[in-house]
Formats: sequence, C-alpha cells, structure tokens
Amino acid sequence: MPTQAAPTPPPAEPLPSSSDSTSPTEDAEADAEGTPSRSGPVGTVSWGTGTLVGVFTGLLYGGAKEANANVSKDAEVMLKMGSTTDKREQYRLMRDAMEKRFIRVAKGSLVGGARLGMFTATFFGIQNLLIENRGVHDVFNIAGAGSATAAAFGLILPGSPMWRARNVLVGSALGAGICFPLGWVQLKLAEKANLEIENSKSSSDLQGNQSRVGAAIDRLESSLRK
Repeated sequence: MPTQAAPTPPPAEPLPSSSDSTSPTEDAEADAEGTPSRSGPVGTVSWGTGTLVGVFTGLLYGGAKEANANVSKDAEVMLKMGSTTDKREQYRLMRDAMEKRFIRVAKGSLVGGARLGMFTATFFGIQNLLIENRGVHDVFNIAGAGSATAAAFGLILPGSPMWRARNVLVGSALGAGICFPLGWVQLKLAEKANLEIENSKSSSDLQGNQSRVGAAIDRLESSLRK
C-alpha cells in the first residue's frame, strides 16, 4: 500500500515585534512627546473667557457708576427727612430712596455688563477669526480686531448717516491706535511668562535627575560598605 504523505504543518504566525507590543500608555506618552502642543498661539485669549471677564467687569463698573451718581440724591433725601419730625414719614422716605437706589444700581450693572460683554465678545471673536485666517497671532490681529470692533460700535450709535460714518472712521482709527501698543505689550509679557515657565520646568527636571543620581550613588556606597 502506498504511504500517505504527512500533512504539512500550518505556517507559524509571525511574532509581534517590539515596536508593535508597546502598551497604550507608552503610545500615549510617545504621542505626547512627539506631537506639538494643541494650545493656541502665545497671547491668545479664549472667546468665552474674555466675554465672561468683560461681562463681570461691566457689571461692577456700571453698578459703581450708578452708586456714585446717587450721592447727590441721597443728600436730598436726608434734607427731606430732616424737615419732618414724623417717624413714619422718615421711614417711608428712606425706604423709597433705598428702593430707587437699588433699582438704579441694578439697572446700571445690567446695562454696563451687556455693553462691555458685547464689546469684548465682538473683539475676541474678530481676533480669533483673524488668527485662523492668517495662521499667526501678532500685534496686527489685535489692532485689526480693535479697529473693527470700534468701527462696528460707532456704526450702531444713533444719529444721521453722516454722523455714523464719522463715528466709524474715528472709532476705527482710535481702536487701531490704542490696541496696537497694548497688543505689543501683551504679546511681550506672554512670551516672557512662557519663557519663565519653561525655565522653571527645565530646572525642576534637572533637580529631579540629580536627586535620582544621588540616590543611586548612595545605594552603591552603602552596598560597597557592607
């Protein structure tokens, strides 16, 4: 009888290489070290953060402005209270004055927060749009955003078309002239702050490496003494 040929064994599966057997944590660390940071350019401010800061600043400024404007009205109320001896009338005058003052301060806070919030939202929105379109963040983005924002708010002011056109031109020039030096100072301060942070991180890493080397030397000396 003819002998049957032995079946051929299946091909062996290739062993995973060392590069493929890396853990997800190692891949994540490699990606974190090899890829650039996704944070925005130096000196950029988030649109939401800038808007919130503008709203709260406007609330405080509007409320403080109305509170200071009520000093003369409070003096009039005190004169009225001094002119009468009726306790009920004095209490009514004081209550009415406090209610009116609270309403005026609250209204001033809301109006100030809305105005400054709209201004900051428009400014940072235009600035971020310029950064995305130009691909770089420099002082010209800040000056352009300030000029466009001031021109837009000059356009919505009440008045004749000629008056609005004048407001647009004046606002555009003032916005660019004010925001250009302020933007230059902001970018310089941001660059300096980032440089200080990098220097502090490098010094802390160097100290950590030195401490680990010193601990290894100490362990080696202790083992030799034994």
